[in-house]
Amino acid sequence: MRNHLSHRWPDRAGSTPLSVSLSPPRRPRHRGGRVFRGMLITLGCLAGLALLVWGAFWGGLVLAERLIPQTAQPPVLPSRLLPQSQSEDWADQKTLPWGEPDPSVQIELDTPSQQVLTPQEIYQQVLPSVVCVQADHGSSYSVGSGVVLTENGYLVTNYHVIEGSSAIEVMLLSNQHVYDGALLIGYDEDLDLAVLKVDAQGLTPARLADSDLLQVGDQVYAIGNPMGYLYGTMTDGIVSSLAREVEVDSRDMTLIQTSAALNSGNSGGALVDVYGQVVGITSAKITGVNDDVVTEGIGLAIPITDSLPFLNSIVQTGRTCRPALGVTCNIYTQDSRQRVVVAEITPGSPAQGVLQAGDEITALNGQAIDSFYQLTRGLYAAGVGGTVELTVLREGQPLTLSITLYDSLAAQS
Repeated sequence: MRNHLSHRWPDRAGSTPLSVSLSPPRRPRHRGGRVFRGMLITLGCLAGLALLVWGAFWGGLVLAERLIPQTAQPPVLPSRLLPQSQSEDWADQKTLPWGEPDPSVQIELDTPSQQVLTPQEIYQQVLPSVVCVQADHGSSYSVGSGVVLTENGYLVTNYHVIEGSSAIEVMLLSNQHVYDGALLIGYDEDLDLAVLKVDAQGLTPARLADSDLLQVGDQVYAIGNPMGYLYGTMTDGIVSSLAREVEVDSRDMTLIQTSAALNSGNSGGALVDVYGQVVGITSAKITGVNDDVVTEGIGLAIPITDSLPFLNSIVQTGRTCRPALGVTCNIYTQDSRQRVVVAEITPGSPAQGVLQAGDEITALNGQAIDSFYQLTRGLYAAGVGGTVELTVLREGQPLTLSITLYDSLAAQS
């Protein structure tokens, strides 16, 4: 692994003066010959000096090529913490062994805690709930982390960790016990989530916290498997942003930003608060080199509260969902807030005959809508089949409308 801080940057070619001895030995000669020979010596020395300077210049360029990272470009990230498979039709091929969903399983947030734990107590409490996930791609492997959801073996990791693989192995980080043949229950590619199942009983489920209670500046810890072999590594940092809007692999995502150190292999691991509760699933980082400046300390995690409806859908049905109204919207920014205005109605959707193009959605279930992210979070929390009350402005007049949400993904299939 290239470490851009492991060497000094070379000086610009030619900036260091050359030290050359120009003192020829004195020998008794005729004056004319001495002058002639002196001129020859001087010319020769000057030629030698020119050759040395020329050599130093080109040698410096070659050295600089070898030492200066070839990735010295503006950061083109955030990137996943692990490379993705190039197999575009993997999901259709279903090369992984699939497990059965369980409608009786319900993943819930833990009761908010008020007891702040020491870092040592947090590590001891959370480590049994974090696993190493190794995915076999045939000619190569990808290694990430995962978080235990239930005592009977359901766990979550990132979709990009297992994408394109044909077999998955899971290892508990607390005691390095290995479970072969993990089964895929389901996944959500856009949200970068995948649920696996191992044949186990008596596992330690992670205590999941409401990530909406986080504040910028809160202390957090990342526990996972960086580099694929540094088992059970814990790093610390703070919450840098609660809702960082980024584009990851051409997908718009809203993630928790943290300064806790994340590296390859942390994908799918736990972001933990000071109460020992998991508030996020570590997924990506922003990194790169720009003008010889290395970008570090910008990690990204999927908020647990945002993930919960989809994790439950996958565990219970084997597939993800998208609770929706059946509209497309235009977003206008005004006075640092976003206005969400209906642009089109999907035929046959719940919105048909209720909403109209031009309606501005100002509130959902009594909560003001200041951004499109707020609207989608409210819809996801209500779930497929849930009923929401929308407040809209239509031709300047406020209206309250009731709509039952449908699954837009199921409608497309």
